[in-house]
Amino acid sequence: MPDPALTCPNCGYGFPELRRSTRMFDCPSCGTTLFRGQDALAPMGDHGVMHETPMLFGIGDAVWADGMQFEIVGHAQFDYGRGFWDEMWALDGNGDGAWLSIDEGDVVLQRAFPPGSGPRQPDPLPVGHDFTYQGRKYTVTEADQAKCVAIRGEFPEVLEIGEQHLFINASGRDGEVLSGEFWDGVHQWFEGVWLDPFTLTVRSGA
Repeated sequence: MPDPALTCPNCGYGFPELRRSTRMFDCPSCGTTLFRGQDALAPMGDHGVMHETPMLFGIGDAVWADGMQFEIVGHAQFDYGRGFWDEMWALDGNGDGAWLSIDEGDVVLQRAFPPGSGPRQPDPLPVGHDFTYQGRKYTVTEADQAKCVAIRGEFPEVLEIGEQHLFINASGRDGEVLSGEFWDGVHQWFEGVWLDPFTLTVRSGA
């Protein structure tokens, strides 16, 4: 019998083997988006409408990237006015998480800095601005506002439909990338690398 505390409050579907790192996810039975608190699951409402487009990979797929294998367990979609991009939450063989981002065929593998670490830039920087982090020079190539429009699967943090934040992407000379997200006086930095989509190996989980 599943733990009563880990059952969907909407339909009663049980989750006896939910990953400890999962904070929010969709109920596969009724589609309700659920938040995992200390003692129970709570509904969070609608999980949004996903733009259906051909994807390089999706939830359930295994992806070999940057010399490691990742299992895709979550898919979030963000609108930035001129278009949208897809963020995949993935787990490596050690159970550690990373983000695989897909935007118009471009793929980036990134991991989050621990809270309070990363570049000492608490505010968004304009496109074209240069800055240095750990001896490497980066140039801001994109700066815009994003809105979360759809979520599917599992995530280590709470994502809310309609939530908006400012973001920047900055590129280094050797393919490194730093991304920053900024909202309500809080910021989070991510570091990673651009990936050639033709070098990725995908095993479908379907």
